[in-house]
Amino acid sequence: MTRLHLIKPSKACWGKPLTPSQRKLLPLLVLQEILLEVVLQDGDVAIGSLALTCRCFNSIVSMESFRREAHFTWLDSVVNWKKFSEDFRNLYRVPYSLSRCFHCETTYKDCGEGYRGRGQRGVMQGFYGSDDFQGYCEHDCFYEAGGSM
Repeated sequence: MTRLHLIKPSKACWGKPLTPSQRKLLPLLVLQEILLEVVLQDGDVAIGSLALTCRCFNSIVSMESFRREAHFTWLDSVVNWKKFSEDFRNLYRVPYSLSRCFHCETTYKDCGEGYRGRGQRGVMQGFYGSDDFQGYCEHDCFYEAGGSM
């Protein structure tokens, strides 16, 4: 098993000595960047796996700021936002929410209108101009609950 060895940041690295709290924080920030890269490589499913690995990983991937950063980094990897107007960016470059399905009560990633994917860098399922099954994790639950189009 390979072990990760963290190099102690020196004065030469930062230009001035680090405070004790900065010395403790640096490895956590490095770990957070590593976990973010894992999520972007493997997609959203990696968050669950990492959360079950250890308490430290769980606390990092459970932070809203981490999930938000992962989402926006993924979104930026599938869309060239410079091509679109500011109104378009404001409408579709938004965070997802976690919702509970009205039918099966499963918690799911609710992206609403816009770009959909599983959080894997550069991979997108598609663009959806409307959320036809709002409140349902998938179209099957919508129809099983008696919905119709």
